Amino acid sequence: MKFRRPIIVPTDEHARRAFRNGATLEEWAEFRRTNIITVSMHVKWWWRRTLRKLR
Repeated sequence: MKFRRPIIVPTDEHARRAFRNGATLEEWAEFRRTNIITVSMHVKWWWRRTLRKLR
């Protein structure tokens, strides 16, 4: 049986919001700066959120 690392939820508000959306801090900062989500960002974030739930 494979043991997985526990998910560590950030305590900073901006980091927590990025974590909830499946983004890294850099990706989230770029989204907040430009207010644009590309298709590739959307898919990448969706996959990260889904992967956490599949654990």
